[in-house]
Amino acid sequence: MKKIICFFTIFIFFISTASTQELENAEIQADEVRAEKVSNMQSVAIEKNDAINLKVTAKNTEKTEDLALDKIQEQLAKSGKKLPFPKKEAAKFNAEELFARYRNSVVQIQINNEETGQKTAIGSGFVIANGDKIATNYHVVSDVLQKKKHRASYIDQNDEQGNLTLLDFDIVNDLAILQADKKISAPFEFEEKSVQGESLFALGNPHDLGFVIIDGINNGLLRKSAQAHILFSGSLNSGMSGGPTLNNRGKVIGVNVAYLRAGSNISFVVPVEHLEKLLASDKKIQQDEVNKRIAEQLSADNDKYFKEPLAAKNWQTTKIAKYTVPLAMSKDTKCWDASSNPDAEDLIAVAEVRCFNDRQTFINNETSVGQIGYSYAYVYPLEDITTAHFYGVYNKAFKMGYSARPRRDYDNYKCKEGFTEIAGEAFKTVYCRQPGKFTSNGETIDDHRFLAASVAHKKEGFVIQIELYGIQTEKGKKVISKILEQVKRN
Repeated sequence: MKKIICFFTIFIFFISTASTQELENAEIQADEVRAEKVSNMQSVAIEKNDAINLKVTAKNTEKTEDLALDKIQEQLAKSGKKLPFPKKEAAKFNAEELFARYRNSVVQIQINNEETGQKTAIGSGFVIANGDKIATNYHVVSDVLQKKKHRASYIDQNDEQGNLTLLDFDIVNDLAILQADKKISAPFEFEEKSVQGESLFALGNPHDLGFVIIDGINNGLLRKSAQAHILFSGSLNSGMSGGPTLNNRGKVIGVNVAYLRAGSNISFVVPVEHLEKLLASDKKIQQDEVNKRIAEQLSADNDKYFKEPLAAKNWQTTKIAKYTVPLAMSKDTKCWDASSNPDAEDLIAVAEVRCFNDRQTFINNETSVGQIGYSYAYVYPLEDITTAHFYGVYNKAFKMGYSARPRRDYDNYKCKEGFTEIAGEAFKTVYCRQPGKFTSNGETIDDHRFLAASVAHKKEGFVIQIELYGIQTEKGKKVISKILEQVKRN
């Protein structure tokens, strides 16, 4: 053993003294490599510690770690370097995992009549902010604002109940925020970026049957609509209104709002950015301010909606017999042929075009506004009949429709009859305005109806009808005038 130890001692000594200059150079290079490694390790350690420290001290671990790594990556990019370790990807969840993770953060909302103690409406809501606020749809809680002695409450997945106070609402986007009487559960996180084609999960309480998750696909924002909704190919049901729609990372990208009754698996979601704006306003609405706030929101939405149509020189047009008429005023307006298919015994035929939009804002169960409709009908005889006979039949076409409105929201109609020149010829006209009780800056939000029938020809007629629901007095008159000025006699 001594000999072996001695051999290795001599061998080691031999290597260490073989070539002094070469070894010195090698040691210098080795020191440089070690120094660079140490420097890199220290840099990585410092950067990791920065992320870990931020991660530990933050309330939201995952989000803060991502922010820390983003910050480090940004700093390194300035010096032409990359992140020395891979950034953690956000976890993706399936329906089972989402159910376990978020079931306590989704509640059922109930609206009760205090006089009977019974429910008048139910819907869904979800926990936001610091865990003591609930987001939902305006239409779920509208009875609290629109009816006396109605209150809101919630029931969580453990059947625990609590009271809710309405803080604020966005009637145009059908959103509301409520204050709970205590902290309920962990709040959801938002993610504004919504990717068309990604998997989505809608959470809620359909038909009072319990908590469910509906999966589907994000089909992007509706393109030909005035309402900023995401088209969701999932089957939302009554009672799920106000629940959250999540991506597979568990972030809220929108709020369940509606489904298409005539369709299958066609539903709609309000993008979460509108909820974020409402939450940022940090208001608490007072009962005596409700109608004023509704009017302000409707007025602002009308100003935005009608700005382009009123500013345009002309709209797209079509010809109906001897008249040229304007068609769609906006991307959400659709025009269809509505001409009659006369029977053999009919004496008169009608060539007609009807235009209408898909814009509708819910006020309460009896009142919605935002709808627009206008039509043009050319009336002509199929046989050689007398002028008196023609006008006897034509007169039946001069009839204004009527839509009953609740007296708490609207006053009586105010109508004016007369004769007006349209397309260079005489028309008999009736204009009716039903003033609403929603007032903003001294101007009411009204319903407008206009009916005009040509009386310039013996055996032909032309009828124009225009209906506008929920638009300021002067703006409604401008829209009617804009349509009429584009009607031309060929």
